[in-house]
Amino acid sequence: MKKQKVMKKKNKASIIIVLAVIVSFFIFWGLSGKTRVDYYTLKTIDLNYTILANCTVDYPQPLDMTFLQDGIIQSVEVKDGDSIRKGQKLIQMDDFNERQNLVISSNNIMATELKLRNAREENLPRLKEKINEAKANLDQAKLMVERYKELESAGGISRVELENAEKDYQKALSQYNQLKLELNSFFSSGLIADLQNQISTYRAQYELAKKRLENTRILSPYDGSVLKVYVQPGEKVNTASRAVTIIEKKNWLLVLNVDQKEIPFLKPNLPATVVLDAYPDTKIKAEVVYICTEVSKEKNTCEVRVEIKENLSFIKYGMAGIAEIYAEKYEKILALPSRFIKKQSGGNYVWIWNGAKAQLTNVIFRQVGERWVIIENLSNGTKILDVGLKVNPERLVLGKEVVK
Repeated sequence: MKKQKVMKKKNKASIIIVLAVIVSFFIFWGLSGKTRVDYYTLKTIDLNYTILANCTVDYPQPLDMTFLQDGIIQSVEVKDGDSIRKGQKLIQMDDFNERQNLVISSNNIMATELKLRNAREENLPRLKEKINEAKANLDQAKLMVERYKELESAGGISRVELENAEKDYQKALSQYNQLKLELNSFFSSGLIADLQNQISTYRAQYELAKKRLENTRILSPYDGSVLKVYVQPGEKVNTASRAVTIIEKKNWLLVLNVDQKEIPFLKPNLPATVVLDAYPDTKIKAEVVYICTEVSKEKNTCEVRVEIKENLSFIKYGMAGIAEIYAEKYEKILALPSRFIKKQSGGNYVWIWNGAKAQLTNVIFRQVGERWVIIENLSNGTKILDVGLKVNPERLVLGKEVVK
C-alpha cells in the first residue's frame, strides 16, 4: 500500500511538471513572436522649449602687436597678466636718434621761417624802394627827352645831345623793367618761393621724424589685459618681431550656428545657459544679442551670438562648449517628442496602444522646433509607440516607457 501511494504521488508530480513545461512553452512561444517597443504616455506638461547648439568663444580676439620699425628694446613696462589702460605705454625702444632728428627738423623749420620773415619785412621793402627810385629816374629821363626834342627843333642843342638823352631814357626804362620783373618773381620763383619750398620740405621731415619717434613706443589701443610679452630690454627687434599679445576688456561673445528651422523661435534678449567643455560642471548665464541677417547656403544654419556679462577670468578665447537658449515656454500642453511622428503620403501618423494592440492613427499637431510637437487630436494618457510604419501591429507589445 505504501508503495502504491508513493507511486501515485510521483505520477502526480510528473504530471504537474509536464503541464508546467507545456504552459511555459506556450508562453515563451507567444512572447518570442512579439516585439517590445519604447512608448511615451501623452500627458499635460509645461514645456520649456530650448535650442541647443555648439558654441565657440569668438570675441574679444587676442591682438598681436608688432614693431613698426627696427631698433633695440629700452624698457618693457608690463608683464603677462597685467591689466592695462588705453594709451598706456607697454614697450619703449631706444629713441635717441629719433629725438635728435626731430630737434634738427624743428630747428630747420624755425631758421627758414626766420629767413622768410626777414625777406618779407626787409628785402621786399628795399626792393619796392628801388622800384620807386627807378620810376622817378625813368620819369625824369622821359621829361629830358621831351625837352631836348623841343630844344633840338629850335636849334638850341645838337642832334647828338638829343640822342644821348634818349639813351639815358632807354637805360632808365630797362632798369625799371628789370626791378619790376624781380618784384613779380619775388613771390613765385624768387627768394620767398625758395624759402617756402624749403619750409615745406623741413615740415615733411619733421612729421616723419615725429612719426618715427612715436613708433619707438608700443601703446595699448584699449583697456584690457596682457596675455604674453615676447621681448626683453636690450633685445634687437625688427618689423617682423612680435612685441606683445593683449586682449580687450569686453564681455565675451559666443558664436552658435543654429538650424534655420529654429529662426521663428529666436529673438534678442532671450536668456541662455552656456557650459564650456573645459568646465562641464559650471553653468554660465548668457543672453542672445545677435541673430543672423542671412542663412548659410552651405550649412542651412543661422549664426547667433550670445553675450556673457559676468566677469569670469577662466574663460579664454577659442573655448568650445554647448549653449542652451530658452526660446519659448508652453504651459499645460500635450507635448510629444517629434521622433514619435511617422510621416507618409496622405498625412502624419502615430502608433497608439489601445490596451490590447497597436493601432496606426492620424495625428494633428503643431511643430515646436525640431524636437517637440503639440498634439491637438489625442487625449491625455494615450500611449504612443516609437516604431516605424512598416511593422506588423499584431507583433507589437509595450516595452520601456520614455520619460521626458
